[in-house]
Amino acid sequence: MKILFFIESLRSGGKERRLVELIQYLKQHTDYEMLLVLTEDEIHYKYVHNFGINIRIIKRKRFKKDPRIFFKFYKLCKEFKPDIIHTWGHMLAFYSLPVVIFNKIPHINSQISDAPPPEQKFELYHFSFWLGFKFSNVILANSYAGLQSYGVSGEKCKVIYNGIRLERFESLTDKGSVKTKLNIHTPFLVLMLASFISTKNYTQFIDVAEYFSQIRNDITFLGVGDTELEISEYRRIQERAANLANVKLLGKISHVESLVNACDIGVLFTYSEGISNTIIEYMACGKPVIANDAGGTREIITNNKTGFLLTNETTEEIACIISELIDNKDKRNTIGENAKLLIADHFSIDRMGADFCNLYSETAKIN
Repeated sequence: MKILFFIESLRSGGKERRLVELIQYLKQHTDYEMLLVLTEDEIHYKYVHNFGINIRIIKRKRFKKDPRIFFKFYKLCKEFKPDIIHTWGHMLAFYSLPVVIFNKIPHINSQISDAPPPEQKFELYHFSFWLGFKFSNVILANSYAGLQSYGVSGEKCKVIYNGIRLERFESLTDKGSVKTKLNIHTPFLVLMLASFISTKNYTQFIDVAEYFSQIRNDITFLGVGDTELEISEYRRIQERAANLANVKLLGKISHVESLVNACDIGVLFTYSEGISNTIIEYMACGKPVIANDAGGTREIITNNKTGFLLTNETTEEIACIISELIDNKDKRNTIGENAKLLIADHFSIDRMGADFCNLYSETAKIN
């Protein structure tokens, strides 16, 4: 089987990591011939070059929505002759329309990777979204909340949850060494692993840290993520955190697994999520998670069993949840162990990979 993957870039991000992990699984477990097509020359997951997969870049020039991509992609498909086109973004689904329609190549559309609330709907791109959905054989999301949020339903709508390689969390750098390297000297560490962008609620993170700065001095609040996607947002957050001794902000880092292992609690304050890789990473490492009940998060966290879901809690109420976990090691460990078992059972890379293989086999029979 020949599969063509079409995505904008492989910069650090949830869907990008998911695709790279999928390609690695397919290389290890199938004889699929694969072609990876990018529109931007950004590859942060450098190990993708070790997979032996052909990577082609049809770079956009001048315009974000470069019409020449239609022709470049069509020509590339005629050359490769894929059995399936698998797109990972709404503009990529749009660019694939001519070859999908005229060459009748089955199309899997994975543009749904979040679950935006109603006020953040996609009015500006409604027509291109609609076209992409209409001419897809499969509309694939990573959460049921995502399908519901985008208002799509029917037999061609499917969900495959993100999967994670559990071996990533073996043989990690010890906690003490990680904290020393980061100049963190408090007994406890609360981590928020998320890009500094407006859809992530770092304001809430800083509010909670500021509250704790007045009542105890044994917890460090560490925010880690991409600082370049929304520079103004990062600077705003940085300015708010500047006078708080218990807050540290870092840009992107490698070896995120050791950092997650060094924390005591993982938090994700956010306005919109599909299935968050960050939450999966916290849970795979056996850390209790506190996250907003937004989008697909409720599909992975069971409140008070594998983590804690926030609705409209005040800063003080969130602080109480954190304090209880910090002060009760047994509860912290129990919640973390429950989370780890859930990931092993339902969100492993083997489960995700097998689900994709079944989907590809079914989709290839369409035409």
